[in-house]
Amino acid sequence: MAGKKIEKEENHRELLRKMTKIKMSVKKAPKGLKSNVELGRELDLYIVSEIVGSGLPLFTPHGAAIKREIERFIQDLEISQGYLHTSTPFMAKSDLFKVSGHWQHYKEDMFQISSKSDILALRPMTCPFHFVLFKRKPRSYKELPIKYAEISTLFRNEQSGELRGLTRVRQFTLADAHIICRQNQLEGEFEKVMEMLSFAMKTLGVKDIWYRFSKWDPKNKSKYIDNPKAWEESQKTMKAILDKLKINYKEAAGEAAFYGPKLDLQYKDVYGKEDTLLTVQIDFALPERFDMVYKDESGKLQRPMVIHRSSTGATERMISYLLEKTQGALPLWLSPRQIRIVSFTDRNIDACRNFAEKLRKEIPLIRAELSLESDTIQGKIRAAEMLKTNYIVVIGDKEEKNNTLAVRPRGKKPEFGVNPEDFISQLKKEISERL
Repeated sequence: MAGKKIEKEENHRELLRKMTKIKMSVKKAPKGLKSNVELGRELDLYIVSEIVGSGLPLFTPHGAAIKREIERFIQDLEISQGYLHTSTPFMAKSDLFKVSGHWQHYKEDMFQISSKSDILALRPMTCPFHFVLFKRKPRSYKELPIKYAEISTLFRNEQSGELRGLTRVRQFTLADAHIICRQNQLEGEFEKVMEMLSFAMKTLGVKDIWYRFSKWDPKNKSKYIDNPKAWEESQKTMKAILDKLKINYKEAAGEAAFYGPKLDLQYKDVYGKEDTLLTVQIDFALPERFDMVYKDESGKLQRPMVIHRSSTGATERMISYLLEKTQGALPLWLSPRQIRIVSFTDRNIDACRNFAEKLRKEIPLIRAELSLESDTIQGKIRAAEMLKTNYIVVIGDKEEKNNTLAVRPRGKKPEFGVNPEDFISQLKKEISERL
């Protein structure tokens, strides 16, 4: 009995050691750049823990702030453009994925769970759930388009060798949506999607991307739904839309989704590796597989078309992209460390706390931190700079006496004698306009 107890204690201690072991080693990127893994570690944004598992990042409060801002932004934008946000389960019976075809074409990349009576799977996509919602009642042509959207947690059983920081993970959050429309609405809805994506990318500061028109490979019968006529028609339709919109794209055979062609927005990371940031797809197959119908003007049942689209892609991958493009110097609205208020001496601690309280009252969601430790002013400023803080506010005896601030914008020289009210107004404008 004593031996078993000792063995259990040793196993427990080994598990505790794994809990503190962080798996975030990565090769150096060229040209002095840092990868999202290095930046995530240095800026304390996320960790990958051995006891949790590879491809399952844990966001710190600072990293979660970036994720939250991106998702708030896109959710509000989608709702303003008529999208209906849903909330659907993280898992479903295998029956649902057999209807959609994911079980037949994607089973090996899904996490499967055996329950007492059913085989369940963690969802790799949201579309089957949205189609079930669509089918909950009869539909008329007058209702279309119906645009379901969701900030959805998805799961993909990626091979361990393919996992890379936040770029490729096993659990991720997708700004996902499905536009269910009539055939004669397809082109107009596709154009609206592209306009929204353009606005989102501009707001986030996404640059240096290119478009890939991803088509099927007729020789690969196992990868795609076998309906050559439907493939040719849907690819012809997408090409006509892309050409009309004057989108400059590259064609790529064998990169389509198993149910239809897609337009991928491609980019390269700091290592020069190409990945997809987000995608728009035309789906000819799943409306038929789910027997989705609506009544037209004459009362006849018609099959709708579906546009699958993501507006900001997987949030984790978007964060990876933004970190590497800015090297951690994020704009104020996205930054996890917007303001750091630094005391010049211990005499100024109360003044710093009072300004922090005023700042949070004026801008309730501001991310402001206090640096009140008994260190040199140079050391405290240097620490804030290393963490890519947008504004470092120093309050010393002079500032306290004159009711002013010394403000150091990131990467610039300090400004002295700054009026607190003017500074707060500037912050409000910068955040609200997402500058």
